[in-house]
Amino acid sequence: MITLKYLVLGLTYSGFGWGYLPGLRMNRAAIAIVGQMSAMVLRILDLETALWAIDFQYDRLLAENGDLHSVDS
Repeated sequence: MITLKYLVLGLTYSGFGWGYLPGLRMNRAAIAIVGQMSAMVLRILDLETALWAIDFQYDRLLAENGDLHSVDS
């Protein structure tokens, strides 16, 4: 189980470094979401810690400045 946890974290951080995961059509945002969900399933992160890590004020700032675009645009 420990090996699986390190594998998930290693793949997540490798995907951040490369900007994608070879063989998968995933960008950094998708890698972050899948990595975070995998960490929660493996109990590396709990829900409270995951929500605490989100900077909602920065997201709101991006949305107000028009820098946060929807998937459709």
